[in-house]
Amino acid sequence: MSLTKEKTLELLWQRMAERGDFPSLQRSVTGIVSAMQSENTSTADLASSVLSDFALTQKVIRLANSAMYAPFGCNVTTVSRAIMILGVDTIGHLALSLKLLEGFGEVAARRDDMARELARATLAGAFARDITSKNGIRDGEEAVVCTLLHHVARLLVTYCFPSEWVDIQETAAEQGISDSDACEQILGISFPELAEAAARKWGLPESIATSMRPIDLDGDAPLSHADWLCAVANMSNEMVTELTRGADASRLAELAERYADRLALDISEVVSVGEEMARDTSHQEFIAISTGASNTRQPPAGKPLDSARRLADGLSEVRAATGETDAVGLLNLTLEAILQSLGFVNCAAFVRAPAGKFFEMRFGIGRDVQPLLGLTFPEAFEPDVFHLALTNGRAILIDNAREPRIVPRIPLWHRQHFSNVKSFFLLPVRQRNQTVALLYGDWGGALCAGGIGAKEMEFLHHMGDEISSKLESAAQQNAATGNTADSLARKPSGATGGR
Repeated sequence: MSLTKEKTLELLWQRMAERGDFPSLQRSVTGIVSAMQSENTSTADLASSVLSDFALTQKVIRLANSAMYAPFGCNVTTVSRAIMILGVDTIGHLALSLKLLEGFGEVAARRDDMARELARATLAGAFARDITSKNGIRDGEEAVVCTLLHHVARLLVTYCFPSEWVDIQETAAEQGISDSDACEQILGISFPELAEAAARKWGLPESIATSMRPIDLDGDAPLSHADWLCAVANMSNEMVTELTRGADASRLAELAERYADRLALDISEVVSVGEEMARDTSHQEFIAISTGASNTRQPPAGKPLDSARRLADGLSEVRAATGETDAVGLLNLTLEAILQSLGFVNCAAFVRAPAGKFFEMRFGIGRDVQPLLGLTFPEAFEPDVFHLALTNGRAILIDNAREPRIVPRIPLWHRQHFSNVKSFFLLPVRQRNQTVALLYGDWGGALCAGGIGAKEMEFLHHMGDEISSKLESAAQQNAATGNTADSLARKPSGATGGR
């Protein structure tokens, strides 16, 4: 079949919407980009966008702790802390690149052709990250996003036009042309044009969208930022071809020579990074997949086995950040540390509103809590577990909320909005013998295996104490300046209000 560019794009977006696999990708990418571009963006906003996806969160944290970011810090256990150390742009682009890969992961697990293309994209992104980090390039993570987007076009065609993808491969082989030229013959659009269209549809920055266009490396005029991004992406993609061929040193040197001068890179270093990737066992897995193997992975669920160690690390991180952020930032960081340590699906903070005599969900992380920001319940005592935690000032674990004797003690609003939750946890934050906030976390439809031990409870209460101390300090500062502002005031987005 032969189509025009416009018709191909129309069919592409239609098929993506019909199959339902990619609307979540578009929402995630749009959310991350919006958080990065907003003039009022905060660590909490970007962290919330990343934390809406558990697997993505783990990858961001793992990379933030990797050797390439070692000069900036270590033992990072939360996205919030990673953003404080590395900055909004770095973490935002890092999250974007991981999300682009993850968006195709589920489909790739079922189709070998998708798996091969996804493996190639992963390798190209890894090379772009390695070569820029070794050279201390500030825009390295942005270059990774551009490198992956060069592959997204191929992934989209593989996914949405499977029969045409086969025709493209056969046409390229028969005519001795690039698969991009073959794609233009058959679908009326080249891979760079399709990648640029996808970048614009997802609302990515103009520099990234423009970097999808081919460039001419001849000449000595300085490269524009978009051309530099494109050159890094092209070099990274060509490196993948050499890795799958065995990473011959002479061929790597020839590749490096074509790009090194224009990108101000050392030829030997480009060769070295390629050779290191070929030896790295984690990259060898993707090299194998790109030549025909397959691989599937499943993210962990439920409370981690090493939760006590995670809580200890999280507490250290919370304490380290106390002097660097305000009460809102510290509360968000604490929520995230608890979520990561205990493996929560949802984590939220209900904050006391003295004037209205109710507790309001002002902050939240997780799939189910984001739409519920603004949810309230009355401060006046009622015979349920939430008010028991408020009154006693001690943490409470409900290990089975569906047990008949427990159900009457679960408030109706919780049963309505969290109907699938089996186990949840409550941690009151006290100030001057009064509960001013209640931290909540649940494991979704999973039960909390093994409960929460005494040492874990100790770490959790210490985290609550850190928030309390921060609030007390803020209150004293406000009193000294005559400021009556609420230290935890924040306008919730998507608030539902009411019980």
